[in-house]
Amino acid sequence: MGSAILKRDAKARFATSLAAHDVVPAAAGAPVPLAKSKLDLAATGTIELSVYDDMAGLRDEWDDIVSRAPSSLYQSYDWVESWSRHAGRGAKMDPRIVVGRKRGEVLFILPLSIYRRGIYRMVSYLSDTHSNFCMGLFDKDLIPRLTSADMKALVAEMADLLAPVDVLEFCCQPVSWDATTNPFALLRWQESHNLGYALSLEGGFDAALNRRNGSRKRKKFRSQTNKLKSVGGGHLRIASTPDEVNWFMDTAMDLTAKRFDKAGIWNTFENEGVVPFFRELATASLGQDEPALLIYGLEIDGELRAVFAGGILNGQFHGCFTAIADDAYTAISPGEMLIYLVIEDCVKRGLHTFDLGRGEERYKTSWCDQRLAMFETNIALKRTALGYTSYVQAKLFAKRLMRSNPKLWTAGKRLRARLYGRV
Repeated sequence: MGSAILKRDAKARFATSLAAHDVVPAAAGAPVPLAKSKLDLAATGTIELSVYDDMAGLRDEWDDIVSRAPSSLYQSYDWVESWSRHAGRGAKMDPRIVVGRKRGEVLFILPLSIYRRGIYRMVSYLSDTHSNFCMGLFDKDLIPRLTSADMKALVAEMADLLAPVDVLEFCCQPVSWDATTNPFALLRWQESHNLGYALSLEGGFDAALNRRNGSRKRKKFRSQTNKLKSVGGGHLRIASTPDEVNWFMDTAMDLTAKRFDKAGIWNTFENEGVVPFFRELATASLGQDEPALLIYGLEIDGELRAVFAGGILNGQFHGCFTAIADDAYTAISPGEMLIYLVIEDCVKRGLHTFDLGRGEERYKTSWCDQRLAMFETNIALKRTALGYTSYVQAKLFAKRLMRSNPKLWTAGKRLRARLYGRV
């Protein structure tokens, strides 16, 4: 499915100056929007759109819509706000928070950013480079009433409020979440080359294991445990102090840099502000019932041989990143051993779902019984950007073609490692 230049339909919507409408004055201390307009949607009637360049002052409304919207960890206030201050600032991605209200009640929040890519001004989701699942926060009762015409009108109005912008590029979007269709799937879109992967924890740990060859996993875990007896076994560690957060993060970043260098992969963790973002999030989460970032480690013979980090929201654990040592214990598969222990811990915490994010890997298909369809939205907001969106869509098609052919995908990874890898 391709891009489209969204045109206004004067009969479907309107936007005028605020002076022409009865707008409720902002309360003292309320955040001041960069821009405002009114918009007619079939699903809601007239709503007010506001765009903010700062999340400060939006916390209460944000937490409220999260409780009413299909959402993941990556849309939580703590995740988006911290990422924007650290990694977003480092990447020169300016926040643009679009809020839709009707009579003062928030109907949706879109955590967006504006930045430059070459000659184009882009609008994308905030934190999309480190979020496995990107989506807007729409009230669950509103979503079934939205039409494709509503979503086209919303995008066109946002383009005016965010102007000047050339391209809307939304990546990593689940087609549905919490059994609810993503409203942006009502627009033209392309299937992503990646799927999302999740495991149901309903019924307990044994039931979760049995969903994907539990007997083999138990046997392998026993074998790993026996092989490690001579060095005192493998021990699950959870970072529970600021010093331990720093230890776990330092280890994870060192292991990740070595692995990415060897494979010739761009290391997004080296971008300005990324590591401070994760450190802050993990430290601020200490002691919380649903931490935004929880860092696990597998300690073998006095050192962390594997690190796995993720956060919890609404009873679901979201895996964010993993790092595994390449050393004498690699053959024991410390990464898989750690995942086994993390899933067991998630069950003890009473969680209902464990996900490993997006992107096909053998360990994900081995553990997860659920596949989440993903899509990308690329829309030229100006005719001058049509060439760029056509290129992006062709590139995505090529990736999808390669991903669907295991031999071709493996050959591509080997070629990348040969060209760009550093041992």
